[in-house]
Amino acid sequence: MNTWQKYDKTVILERLYHRGGNRIALRFDADEELKKYCKQLGAIYSKTHSCWYIDNHRENMKKIFTVFRGRAWIDQTAFFGNKPSQKSEVATQSQQKIVLNESAKNELEKYCTYLRAKGKAESSIRTYANCIAVFLTYFSGRDITTISIEDINDFLGKHIYSKGYVRSTHSQYVSALKHFFKNRMDADVEIEKLSYPKRERLLPKVLAKDEIGRMIKHTANLKHRTLISVQYGMGLRVGELIGIRLCDIEEARGTIRIYGKGFKMRRVFISRGIADLLKVYMDQYQPGEYLFEGQNGGSYSAVSVNAVLKQAAKRAGITKMVHSHMLRHSYATHLLESGTDLRYIQELLGHSSSKTTEIYTFVSKKKLGDIGSPYDDLGL
Repeated sequence: MNTWQKYDKTVILERLYHRGGNRIALRFDADEELKKYCKQLGAIYSKTHSCWYIDNHRENMKKIFTVFRGRAWIDQTAFFGNKPSQKSEVATQSQQKIVLNESAKNELEKYCTYLRAKGKAESSIRTYANCIAVFLTYFSGRDITTISIEDINDFLGKHIYSKGYVRSTHSQYVSALKHFFKNRMDADVEIEKLSYPKRERLLPKVLAKDEIGRMIKHTANLKHRTLISVQYGMGLRVGELIGIRLCDIEEARGTIRIYGKGFKMRRVFISRGIADLLKVYMDQYQPGEYLFEGQNGGSYSAVSVNAVLKQAAKRAGITKMVHSHMLRHSYATHLLESGTDLRYIQELLGHSSSKTTEIYTFVSKKKLGDIGSPYDDLGL
């Protein structure tokens, strides 16, 4: 059964302008269980708009998918199709749940199976499945084998450009369509002609060493302090952090096996300071399977990690919005500032391309500070 079909509950996301700020609205049929998960998110119910809402930023979007995983289908069609409105009007047509006929459902099921065989993460499969479901709805009743590259560009033009989608969403649709048509040998589509939009250069947000030091210093809870230290000290993604099992720790070698995107494995060295901290932590908490476990067993959740960081930042007097990926960005930037070669940083982070790692050269203060002015060479 594919990810699109297995949920009997749907949560529709929308953009909402409410109380002077941009929010994510969550709409669904009356359901006490879904209300409970909204409260778990920290969402607030609006009587004015008849929906639950939460601040609109990337980390909250991740929280939504984490909390509702396996519990409800998240329909993003309306969210990416509408800009936040100053009015309290509710979109109608864009909120409609996508309904696929049997033929389209079969296409989507085969597509999800193909992605799993390629080793794609479930989060990526959900995202791509959503894109293809919209695509199949757009061409409802049309034989897939008759769709041309011109038809696809027409779809992107009408569904992406005209609705003001961001570039990242456009890229997701292109990636999904490329995988979809590579799996369809009977389709006569020159899919290699489908190009990605020009990428925006968005500089990563980082914390200063002093700020991270204060966060750790002001975190009295040993488990939370260890969690922050390990993520920053090894430059891990939040999924990599909470996915560490005890069997991944290679004590004799002083390394931990990390399974990153696409199940790619790499080894990260355990520094002396973190090794000492881990020993104290493990002696006290005695984890069973995962290095960091929840109260009821199993791995710690990404939502909990971000909650820990938010509280740590608050105690440290940091006013900026702090999320887990900032620790990874900070780790890479601080390594670069200390003189570590970019190629080694790429390997430590598990980046497939050096171009991904090069983004940190734009936020490193030391590298910019090393560049003098020709004026200084005049000897004046």
